[in-house]
Amino acid sequence: MNFFCRAFAGIFLAGYFLISPLITLSQSVFYNQDLGIRNYLQRFEISSGNISNNLHFSTHPLLRKNAVNFLDSLHLDSLSLHETDRKTEQYLRTDNDEWSGYSGAAGKKPFLKKFYRDKASLYQIRSDDFLLKINPVFDFEIGRESASGEMLFTNTRGVEMRGWIAKKVGYYFYLTENQARYPLYVRERIDSSGAIPGEGFFKPFKTDGVDFLDTKGYVDFTAAKFITIQFGHSKNFIGNGIRSLALSDFSEDNLSLKLQTQVWKLNYQNLFMDLTGDFLRGGDKLLPKKFAAIHHLSINATKWLNAGIFESVVFQRGDGFEFQYLNPVIFYRSVEQLLGSPDNSMLGLDYRIIFLRHFEYYGQIIVDDYNFQATKGQTGYWGNKYGIQQGLKYINAFTVNNLDLQLEWNYVRPYTYTHNDSVASYSNYNQPLAHPLGANFTEWIGLVRYQPVFPLLIEMQLLYAVQGRDTSGSNWGGNIFIPTTQNNVEGVYGNHAGQGVKNYLTHLHVRVSYMIRHNLFADLCYEYRNTNSDFPSYNSTSNIFHSGIRMNIDRKSFSF
Repeated sequence: MNFFCRAFAGIFLAGYFLISPLITLSQSVFYNQDLGIRNYLQRFEISSGNISNNLHFSTHPLLRKNAVNFLDSLHLDSLSLHETDRKTEQYLRTDNDEWSGYSGAAGKKPFLKKFYRDKASLYQIRSDDFLLKINPVFDFEIGRESASGEMLFTNTRGVEMRGWIAKKVGYYFYLTENQARYPLYVRERIDSSGAIPGEGFFKPFKTDGVDFLDTKGYVDFTAAKFITIQFGHSKNFIGNGIRSLALSDFSEDNLSLKLQTQVWKLNYQNLFMDLTGDFLRGGDKLLPKKFAAIHHLSINATKWLNAGIFESVVFQRGDGFEFQYLNPVIFYRSVEQLLGSPDNSMLGLDYRIIFLRHFEYYGQIIVDDYNFQATKGQTGYWGNKYGIQQGLKYINAFTVNNLDLQLEWNYVRPYTYTHNDSVASYSNYNQPLAHPLGANFTEWIGLVRYQPVFPLLIEMQLLYAVQGRDTSGSNWGGNIFIPTTQNNVEGVYGNHAGQGVKNYLTHLHVRVSYMIRHNLFADLCYEYRNTNSDFPSYNSTSNIFHSGIRMNIDRKSFSF
């Protein structure tokens, strides 16, 4: 166990034994697989016309207990809901019956008198002192794409467990064993990065396939009523959009210590993360380590406005973690400057506004670096590194129940997320910590989501992006893994998003899903992906068809 792991374990155990006498509340775990949960809850909030103090959607995943408290606060029983919305509420309460006490969660005919005694769990043990819920996880898909002419498949089998001990310590465990042959553009990404997007390590499987494990696990507890402490392997997401420019779930799971303080109208989250540095795939060896520390403060400023501020620092120390970054309330940039400015720090803000019970306007701004002095009298300074996100969501569009529309724009300047060495780039396991495209791009995403009846969901997402890419030996600012200084950029001034070899990406994704029973889905999907570039070798076109059945797992989406 390395120095950082020992520090994490020491902090966690010391904190637990010091404050365990104060722990009196029942403990919840976080949602893992999304399964549309975030969208369902946000729809209820927008419809209510009031920002909730129970859930702050700018940080994910969400606590299950808080989701139930949020539903209770809406008093939905007294409202005249559309039948689809009523069944959505019942689904959410069934999925969290340990908190909701929903009578409809009980299974009608338990299998062999022991299995599926409630609709959401294959098997459970529940008492005042112990809760264990066990569920199978699987995803079996088959398809074909035109780009390679090959058959595509996904074969995922595993188990998910969650529960509590003495209603004080929550725990979560997830394990799947996977074999897959992904579309050609995904395989090219795997070959170039040496990692599966969102997963990391893999072994070759048959022809052009991959074999990998996906594991997550953590323990958490609530301290002093308002503070939830989580330690383990998981993913986190900061932002309100389809994408995040601050922290996304695109890279591999990582070891982290999370402190989430939710009180009054405030939600304050600290993340201390153990990451894997850039590496070349090869034989068995110890991979390089680096670390990140992140703060995010969210406040419900009014009934219709939520605003948040964000800061992060990515760094590496040969002798372990930089303890000055463990301070949960300090301004990281000031610490980084006192240390001699060796690390990659970033600031940002996010916001969301709900109005007219149908609309949500949201955005995110991140600043990796900005030099006002160098900008005077010049434009396009390479060191002015920032990103902007703007989005609009329209629910029950044009008075059609459960027809939701969303439009999102993302813009990231060249060289954003890079650092003067490869170690502190904003990445984990050879994958971006934020946007999958890296930097130097403009992107539009349109999403149509329609649920005419609760078991049936129809989604269509159209992505269009313009990115500037590199050729051999060039550095136009799109590749966040290239160590970047003023000496190796293509130009000190005159930089703009999309510079270099222009690459135009169009990606259409249509999916029809039907929930056969609780969290058991049948899917039918079609994808069209086209890249058109100034550099002919970057050009590609593919039509992809696939179908499958899955349970207790969200379908992987490779939107890049």
